[in-house]
Amino acid sequence: MRLPLLLIAYLLAEIAAFAWVGEKVGVLGTVALVVLSTIVGLWLVQRQGLDALRKAAGLGPGQAPVVEAWDGLCLATAGVLFAVPGFISDLAGAALLIPPVRRALLGQAQRLSGATFTVRTTSTGPGPGTPARPTTVIDGDFVDVTKPEDAPHLPPPPLPKE
Repeated sequence: MRLPLLLIAYLLAEIAAFAWVGEKVGVLGTVALVVLSTIVGLWLVQRQGLDALRKAAGLGPGQAPVVEAWDGLCLATAGVLFAVPGFISDLAGAALLIPPVRRALLGQAQRLSGATFTVRTTSTGPGPGTPARPTTVIDGDFVDVTKPEDAPHLPPPPLPKE
């Protein structure tokens, strides 16, 4: 019951923000701001997302990338918020682009859950600690070109000796 009420409150707040900005800068200015904030926001999410992937790839085996995983989740959420047209969603997405805000949210999430988060990774391919095994894959097609009447005739098996 709380979720629909929160959604309705959010939508009303977005409509009020659109009306307020529209009053200040006009209709074309409002549309331009929404489009510009979407483009710039998604570009920033892309840059920070690639940086987070590079950091996660640079971790050694056995290191749990909790912060990198959390950053990835926050950046994906920011991307969704920037893709949704609206000024409040853009402000929330912009807040998720700030690393100290993400760290504070991680700490808050850990406090609320009463547990610390861990990310477990497994390695299935060659790498440190796993032996490399060569694999051979032979890909091919075949066609049976023998006809039943052309099939070789084998002699009958010999009769058992008594």
